[in-house]
Amino acid sequence: MPKNKRQSRQAGRFTPSNFSGQHLICDKSLVRRMIELARLSPLPLVLDIGAGAGALTLPLAQEGWQVLAIENDPRYAEKLRGKLGEAEGIRLVEADFLEMPLPRKPFGVVANIPFAITTSVLGKLMDHPAVPFRHGVLIVELGAARRFTADPVTHARILGWRMQFDLKLAEPVSPDHFSPPPRVQCAILTVRRKKEPLVRPSDHARFMGLVTQALRVPGAPLHAALGLWFTPAQLKHLVKLLRVDRSAPIGALNERQWAAIFETMIRYVEPYRWPKAGGLSKR
Repeated sequence: MPKNKRQSRQAGRFTPSNFSGQHLICDKSLVRRMIELARLSPLPLVLDIGAGAGALTLPLAQEGWQVLAIENDPRYAEKLRGKLGEAEGIRLVEADFLEMPLPRKPFGVVANIPFAITTSVLGKLMDHPAVPFRHGVLIVELGAARRFTADPVTHARILGWRMQFDLKLAEPVSPDHFSPPPRVQCAILTVRRKKEPLVRPSDHARFMGLVTQALRVPGAPLHAALGLWFTPAQLKHLVKLLRVDRSAPIGALNERQWAAIFETMIRYVEPYRWPKAGGLSKR
């Protein structure tokens, strides 16, 4: 449920004390549109994060999905529990999504998530390729959706996501679809796991080590940003492969070019020169 104020993340915890203003979906056409998009990647299990009053929970179950409705506000959890009654296919979990364990089997997410913890929620779903998250249809702030889908990618963490997933700003959503309406524009963000990732999941930590360091200064020229690991001869080969000037900003590269850089490093650069694996960027 989007919030009308940016508040301290408090380690990303969604509690009644630090999220007082909640904006619930009040337009059935928006619910239908989200379900329509979710059908494109059907999975038996979907998570409704920040289920609130159940605007998505009940229609998802009626469409045949097994729904894990996650709500950390006891007031909404109690209301939702009463509304669910004997409804089949729904399990209500009263918990902080950022602290709870995720399902072990493949799952999707269809949710109107809290704006203040959007990045943390997506990070939990996509930071580690081993998480069996497969697809998402999410209400997020329009500005966040634009940042997650922008080209080129200048944020290492977002780049890591996009090596494994396709992120798309499906459409903007008017604040009028919520009650009360938020003060910011909203959007539907869709997420689909790539059939063929651009970096092997087993190499993801090493890849993140590379891009976290290389993108510290997105405007830095390519030869300077990569010169710590690649020799001059290797850089000469690399710029020919990428078809870019050696002085091009490192932040101007696309996902496939980054995949080529990483593959070149693995094949030609001595392992002792490789960046340390696992550096997760919070930029």
